[in-house]
Amino acid sequence: MSLATLKELIHRYYQAGGRDFHGLDLQGLDLKEAQLAEGDFRRANLNRANLVRADLTHLNGYQATLVQADLREAYLAASVLLQADLRKIHGHRLTLVNADLRQSGLAHADLSHANLEGANLSEADLSHCNLYWANLRHANLQGANLEGAELTGAKFFETIMPDGQIRNDD
Repeated sequence: MSLATLKELIHRYYQAGGRDFHGLDLQGLDLKEAQLAEGDFRRANLNRANLVRADLTHLNGYQATLVQADLREAYLAASVLLQADLRKIHGHRLTLVNADLRQSGLAHADLSHANLEGANLSEADLSHCNLYWANLRHANLQGANLEGAELTGAKFFETIMPDGQIRNDD
């Protein structure tokens, strides 16, 4: 089955009310601008998938793998990405407002200009992550690894830092 056919099948399944993509291998699939809100992607493999400008609001991505996925300008507000592997994602202008990213791996991810307002990033690995001009207002970073992270221009307001201290730069 070609990747284009698989993309069309996923689109039809979703349009018919199907939301269960649990455990599927979708690596490398082009889902640019896909409308997959409220999808169940628990333990799914989306490594190197193209999810540019995709609507994945309220996604359940528990333990999903999205290594090197292209999530530029994608919308994952209120999504659960608990223990997800998001290493090296391309997330420029990614929206993760109120997302649950506890214990997730985001090492070497590009989250420049991303909106992480209210996101729970406690115990997440953000080492060497690019958070240039990211919105981290009201985010929880308690216990997170920020070693080598680029924080130039990042916005902090009532942000819980890795050591538990509250940071207010506004």
